[in-house]
Amino acid sequence: MNENWHQQLGNKHRDDLIAAGKELFLKYGLLQVKIKDVCTKAELSRVTFYKHFQSMDELLLAIQMQLIEHLTDEVSRASTKDLNGREQLTVMLNAWVVYAENHPDYIRFIQLFDINYEMYDFSPELREEYDKFNQNGKENHFLLDALSQGVVDGSIKNPSPPLDLAQFIFTTMMGMLQRMVTIRGAHDNSLDMRMTEQFVKMLLHFVCSEEIPE
Repeated sequence: MNENWHQQLGNKHRDDLIAAGKELFLKYGLLQVKIKDVCTKAELSRVTFYKHFQSMDELLLAIQMQLIEHLTDEVSRASTKDLNGREQLTVMLNAWVVYAENHPDYIRFIQLFDINYEMYDFSPELREEYDKFNQNGKENHFLLDALSQGVVDGSIKNPSPPLDLAQFIFTTMMGMLQRMVTIRGAHDNSLDMRMTEQFVKMLLHFVCSEEIPE
């Protein structure tokens, strides 16, 4: 029981450090935040920080991977197997938009990380860890089942391999949503749902090789 309590406390401290890091990175930029800033925000000591992360780089990478996993898990959960491939994809794309509406800061963080990744002085070990994470995400893409099902049931007729389509959709959707949450942050508190709806329709028509209605 005592060991379990210590494990739970350790998990909470790690979560607190990640939450503090996310907030500070978004407020001040990925290159400006120091360990002492995160510890102060989380109300934890540097000793506790180093129990969970060897460096700020490792914390930054952990946040990025956690957010991508959170996004893909939430979008995947929206789909059900009783739908054809196109219907599954439609549900997931719409869930993706809702996710961005509810978690704009997460989308912004992923964008900031992608923009600054090459500038950041990650160690070879951390770069290898992130490369493996991305490779695993590509090979076991969260959209792959829906796209493969659509090819089988005929609801998706695009000649490109499903894995290529999955990677194209991810890049395209994230680019659009990152732009939308940036505009949202500058002007108001909601996404332009008409624009996102039209974008999703256009993407579906392309992926499914359908004619766009006039």
